[in-house]
Amino acid sequence: MANTPKITKIEIEGYSWDVPGMAFVLHKASYDPDSTATRHGGAIKIYADNGAVGEHAGWNVDLRTVAEAAKGYIGTNPLDREQHYQRGKNGPAMAVFDIALWDMLGVMTDLPVSALLGGYRTKVPAYASTIDGAVKGPLSNPESYADFAQQCLEMGYKGFKIHPFVWPDVKTHIDAVLAIGERVGGKMDLMLDSFNWYQTFADALKVGRACDEAGFFWYEDPYSDGGWTPWPHARLREMIRTPLLQGEKVKTMEQRMDLILQKATDFIRGDVGMQGLTGTMKLAHAAESVGMDIEPHTAGPENLHFMAAVKNANYYEVVWVHPNVHDFNAPIYKNMNVTRLDCIDKEGMVQVPDGPGFGAEYDWDYMAKNSTGKETIE
Repeated sequence: MANTPKITKIEIEGYSWDVPGMAFVLHKASYDPDSTATRHGGAIKIYADNGAVGEHAGWNVDLRTVAEAAKGYIGTNPLDREQHYQRGKNGPAMAVFDIALWDMLGVMTDLPVSALLGGYRTKVPAYASTIDGAVKGPLSNPESYADFAQQCLEMGYKGFKIHPFVWPDVKTHIDAVLAIGERVGGKMDLMLDSFNWYQTFADALKVGRACDEAGFFWYEDPYSDGGWTPWPHARLREMIRTPLLQGEKVKTMEQRMDLILQKATDFIRGDVGMQGLTGTMKLAHAAESVGMDIEPHTAGPENLHFMAAVKNANYYEVVWVHPNVHDFNAPIYKNMNVTRLDCIDKEGMVQVPDGPGFGAEYDWDYMAKNSTGKETIE
């Protein structure tokens, strides 16, 4: 092929930022007004010999792992995304490159990625997805979860998901589910993600039956198997009415499809940050072929473009929100608000950026000012 582009250089930069009010309790990200947590992220620029640059920031893969993988991309065709996906799909860094290469294609064609993937919509509905509870203050007890759900409903959100605090007594989790259902049930879709906290099948079943009573939309990663095992989740599906959402904790598209085929889930979790757009689009179409919806994990412009290109996805996850914290994410976008609680319009929708690629103008000066290291691979 004449004028085949080649990747000539890759720049990788890490950065950090502090989040006042954030603490990690038993490895769960929680709210604590007396604490400040330091978080870390990464950014990448991929340069081609035709002048195009693909960018992606906001990922959390180890920088050395990404830098080592970058060596295999130098001199290759940036349009060979399927080849790159197949070669790297079992590794942690593939998605970082895949997303940046989709951005590059958008830059080359002067089109948004959603149009390249197959445009379906220009706005997507969002749900508020809480941080993992609180040490004290809002989200430290069941009633305060209901208060926050009410606040989000009044803002325009059509969905609300709780990550409960690591309360040792499962009854407190049940109380939170029932309090939220009593306050806003029937007015918005309600979800529970226990993050594999419930230690026994019995506890997962008890909470699932509370979700039934409260009319929850889905029940995600119920108990401490790690979210990997199809058989017990198929059993749980037989015993409760609330649909299960599984798949976040497995690594590959094939493992997620196995959860579907083993009848272990009702919705499947898609993860652009893990499988890239290339792998997640494969999963979306495979799920659609068996009548299943795919729900993208976490926030960011790449997830908005994914949702804009498929019909079988219900909600964009505005993740780790709390009434007292402005944003748990770094302020890396100059031209968009896609991560904060107030990113929705009055109808609970988020606008998909319509510029070339992902349409994101990153604040590279901010990331350089807060840099934890930079590498250039040529």
